[in-house]
Amino acid sequence: MRLDLTTSRGYSRATIMKRFKFRLDPVIRYREYRERIAQIDLARETQALIESKNRISEIEQTRRCAVSELDGEQKEGIEVDRYRVFAAYLQGLHAEIASESGRLVEIGKRIREKQQAVKAETIKKKTLEWIKQNEHSKYLEWMNRAEQKAADELIGLRRKAVGSRQ
Repeated sequence: MRLDLTTSRGYSRATIMKRFKFRLDPVIRYREYRERIAQIDLARETQALIESKNRISEIEQTRRCAVSELDGEQKEGIEVDRYRVFAAYLQGLHAEIASESGRLVEIGKRIREKQQAVKAETIKKKTLEWIKQNEHSKYLEWMNRAEQKAADELIGLRRKAVGSRQ
């Protein structure tokens, strides 16, 4: 059961007790979405960095195996043509490592850019959340004052009613 008390100014209690609604909530949701997208982009770049490092490790391992095989064959004696094939193969692996290292540097730059983007999106979202929190605090203060005023008016009406009965 709900009593609908009307104050002396004609406002009903239901009018005073309205629910807090922040008009920028859709913008906050959009900022959260943008932050998630930026985090996903950062995760993709981080994954690319890990894959590139793993690729370099694999190439270096292949190169070490090829070098040890070449050393073993050199001890037994190796034909010139076979040596040239090994040398070309090792040179190719070296070039591939250099290429992948360059890619690693590029990925590192992109990761820094993505980190800055995530930070910027987070700041934008947190700024709106801070504004929302401040607005909610103001709303609660206003509600407390309105409830106190309504209670004071109700007490005043009761005193008048009790005074008129006596």
